[in-house]
Amino acid sequence: MAEGQKRVSPYLEWAVLTEFAYLPGEWFWVLLELDGPAEAFARSVVSSGLDQSIRIPAVYQGAPPSLRGADLTCCMAIARREALSAIVGGNVSRGEAKRFAPLLPSINRIELGTPTTHLFEKTDPIEQPLLATRPSRRAIVAIIDDGLAFAHERFRFRNGRSRVKYFWNQDDHTNTGMPTGFGWGRELQENEINRLLTSCTHTGLLDEDEFYRLAGQKLVARRAKHGTHVMDIACGRDPKHAVPEDPSLPYIIGVQLPKWVTEETSGAFLTPNVYAAISYVLSRADQISAAEGTGPIPVVINLSYGTIAGPHDGTSQLEAAIDQLIASRTAPLRVVLPAGNHYLARCHAFVELSQASVRSQQPERLKWRVQPDDKANSFMELWLPKQPTEKSRPEIAIRITTPTNQRSPWIGANQNWQWRVGGRLRFFAKYDATVGERSQIFLAMAPTIAFTTPPRTAPSGTWLIEFKNKRAATTVDVWIQRGDTPFGYPLSGRQSRFEDEDYVRFDLAGRLEQDDKGSSPVRRESTINALATGTRAIVAGAYRRSDKDVSEYSGGGGRATAGGASPIRSPDVSAVGDESSVYRNLLAAGTRSGSVVTMNGTSVAAPQVTRLISELMISQLACDRPDVQRIARTGDTKAPGPGSPLAVRLGAGRLDRCGRPNRP
Repeated sequence: MAEGQKRVSPYLEWAVLTEFAYLPGEWFWVLLELDGPAEAFARSVVSSGLDQSIRIPAVYQGAPPSLRGADLTCCMAIARREALSAIVGGNVSRGEAKRFAPLLPSINRIELGTPTTHLFEKTDPIEQPLLATRPSRRAIVAIIDDGLAFAHERFRFRNGRSRVKYFWNQDDHTNTGMPTGFGWGRELQENEINRLLTSCTHTGLLDEDEFYRLAGQKLVARRAKHGTHVMDIACGRDPKHAVPEDPSLPYIIGVQLPKWVTEETSGAFLTPNVYAAISYVLSRADQISAAEGTGPIPVVINLSYGTIAGPHDGTSQLEAAIDQLIASRTAPLRVVLPAGNHYLARCHAFVELSQASVRSQQPERLKWRVQPDDKANSFMELWLPKQPTEKSRPEIAIRITTPTNQRSPWIGANQNWQWRVGGRLRFFAKYDATVGERSQIFLAMAPTIAFTTPPRTAPSGTWLIEFKNKRAATTVDVWIQRGDTPFGYPLSGRQSRFEDEDYVRFDLAGRLEQDDKGSSPVRRESTINALATGTRAIVAGAYRRSDKDVSEYSGGGGRATAGGASPIRSPDVSAVGDESSVYRNLLAAGTRSGSVVTMNGTSVAAPQVTRLISELMISQLACDRPDVQRIARTGDTKAPGPGSPLAVRLGAGRLDRCGRPNRP
């Protein structure tokens, strides 16, 4: 294995092997995890003149004053396709990649994002503001999402002025108003937002279509958008009750992720942009503090995004980066994530393998059902348990059989299999035994419908995955990556799933079964959002308001061990995700003032927790994970006990909060 291969995500390797057919572009967002401070690395990249291969925004050359810069080892960058291909292929001696090679020893991990045409220029470090020691009595709510209708009346004061301090549209291509320190997209600050509000108000009414056209905000053309709905629940207020002097109103910062990042079905390529968005929020939060002459303002960030596949142990690159930022900030920083909506999606399996024997054994099997007319890639991740030593690490082999009866050889540790038809890669399997102390097997599949010429398709149907153990008895957690099309986008991906005849889908009354029963390896447990298993983020599940029962889709934690603890964490608390089993939605703002739309899911439960945390911050009360858990536990007369089966899904208890205060 080449040295560079130890540092790249398998999704990047798949992109290189398929010649970036599904992510066409010359430059790509990447998230870098370094072996030292990101500040020093960013400065070295600028000083070495490597901008033909890699570019890093100026904000990473010096951390905001509220962060201990020496503690931060992650940054976002853009890298040229040729350099990424050479790193994955282990050939850093050709072309521009040769100049990139000296940086490799400093990079622990590289995670791929989507293509970009935003080629921000090399700039000097931005001047960081000086902060006072006087504590602030305000709080900031930051929303990182898609389709933020920030001119909606729910985000304005009674006098018509905006409550939004900063808005960054990462998808804007006009090259106007690019945010200082980042160099792409368009930033609208409070004064400019208010000027637009004034110029677009005619006879006392705001022409919101005109406003968004002038603001370059194209992603709110639909009646309902996920980001606007979430933002209303997190910090919306009836303008009649919103005055600038009210200290109970939090400031608002909005970051809109690029369209391609959101519509990419797996969610596996969003991490660079999300990390840049968090960096932006913390940078602008300190600018607000400097303008008001206070110390750092407490910040709570709502990120209502999720994926399915991953290690689920807090070690993924974005989870580790979020934990690092929270620990590094000198004022409270809280990040709220949803528990995920894939409890019943049949996307998790738990395979138990008995000890290897000289006698012939029947291999364990999983059936992976991939749907026809799927325009997106399908991915699967298999993770073996963590073991303290090399000798005790489990080792297995897998074999793949396609729906058309092509069969791979047995794939063992540090081996891979590439299935090509007509010279074009259709399926890729890689067994990596060098991922920390855990081994990972990554499976990637081409779409099942042709949308390129010549076509690059894989057959739809049932793919067979067989397991053979080579050492002591062990287990394998298997997750199918998210593949469904996000809300509000044209149909692209279709979610694949496991199929097993022993899986019990319905109970005796014909309702969807909520518990794992029988001998099926397909499990509902351990279906929590793969971005939400870090140690410091706060995770929200969903329940129904009518009967207080957990929403059927709300993702859960893992099985309990003999000691009573789970190797995969559960949600911290739950909030309302549905009004009832019949009315499976929650009301909040549409994209135009006066409109109300319905959505459900743990994505609408999370911003209720965000609103609670902002209120605690403003009241100068403790608002960390244990504090939110305590509030839920004491306010829920039927809170599940620690370690109980219900706690795996509900967390410490239910928060009894209205999804949209001051609603009509």
